[in-house]
Amino acid sequence: MNLVKLLFVSACMVFATTAVAKDAAPLNATTEYAFVGHLGAFDAEGRLLAWEGTTSGDIEGVIRWWMVVPFSITGQVTHFEERWEIWDVNMTFLLLEGYNAGTTTNRPGKSGVWRSNGIVTYVNPNFPELDKWFGRHMHESGEFEWKFQGELPLGGWGTFRIN
Repeated sequence: MNLVKLLFVSACMVFATTAVAKDAAPLNATTEYAFVGHLGAFDAEGRLLAWEGTTSGDIEGVIRWWMVVPFSITGQVTHFEERWEIWDVNMTFLLLEGYNAGTTTNRPGKSGVWRSNGIVTYVNPNFPELDKWFGRHMHESGEFEWKFQGELPLGGWGTFRIN
């Protein structure tokens, strides 16, 4: 899904879910994650499973990021698109899913930083308490450490928020 499609879907979802969005408080979670892109797992649409970790806070579970490859790189900034998933802690039920786009910045001699914005595109119908998040905008950001500076990331930490 390219950025134009993501923005179009986001705009459509805002209009479709305005009544729900007014009543629900934000969902906030912290994330810890490891880079798993070197394992070479791809989804059915060719996205690379790049990061996997845990969420804690308003939602507890496993979070995964499937990235569109190749990335667009300008200097020390990488532009990316991805699909994210939040599963229950046992990886039995997919709870939430969405799309986002963002940037990663390589800071020589320091941890890398990233941020992205997107939209929730799926809530598990077997968990009606999650319905209020469908179509909501989300934001996430964090830092990551390098295994090899500027070449291979190791893992990191961050925040995940559905507004």
